[in-house]
Amino acid sequence: MPIGQRTAIDRPDDSDLPQIHLVYAVPADGVDRSLDTNGAIRTSVESISHWFNTESGGLNLRWDTYKGELDVTFFRLALNEFMVTASGAFVRDVLELELKAAGAIRPNKQYMVFYDGGSTYSCGGGAWPPLIYGVVSAMYLQGEPPGGIGCNTNRLGASPTATGYLDIAMLHEFIHSLGLVSTCAPSHHLSGHVSDSPNDLMWSGNAPWELPPRLDIGNDDYFRHGNPDCPDLANVGYIDPLPENYWLPPGVSP
Repeated sequence: MPIGQRTAIDRPDDSDLPQIHLVYAVPADGVDRSLDTNGAIRTSVESISHWFNTESGGLNLRWDTYKGELDVTFFRLALNEFMVTASGAFVRDVLELELKAAGAIRPNKQYMVFYDGGSTYSCGGGAWPPLIYGVVSAMYLQGEPPGGIGCNTNRLGASPTATGYLDIAMLHEFIHSLGLVSTCAPSHHLSGHVSDSPNDLMWSGNAPWELPPRLDIGNDDYFRHGNPDCPDLANVGYIDPLPENYWLPPGVSP
């Protein structure tokens, strides 16, 4: 499969290390906006990478690449949008089940799924082991959460160096799927979030999320916190280069 063209399969990997695979998913009756080939997803990932490298002091995430380019799989769901949306708070679960049923889940990968469909619950979702096991983090690009504005009022991948809401929210959901923020964190709050600052990447609370966010303000909850008994994002296996004593979330093989 030539690079730069649409692919419905996960192409051969440049690396056999734990990595993040990208999926553009569309419901059975959904409009295909070609986000996998028009540069939107690529630019979104570039903005995530730029933000993370800056905030982490030079660390990078390991993305699934094919011949040096991001490998983005196109996936047309078997279910229509009404059926997916009817799952309420469980759209992420439906996406993971569909990918598994199609044989599209591999054991050494996490999946960022850009779902071009709706949700009546939120603009995205992630797993959070041990409460919710899973390898899919997703943004619902046509979501309409109650009491909020439509998710599609935000542009995906507007800039490679300035993260928009959909870009940084995808990273937020991915970090949830790693099992972070863990309950051992001093500011842990509301199932995987922190309560110490609305400007934190993993904030949840009554105050609005302040964007662009910062990465673990105070370095005491989930990044370079120095507590060997609490998971640290800086040592997860999706960091490139691979940390010496890396860890992986439950359900993911090395």
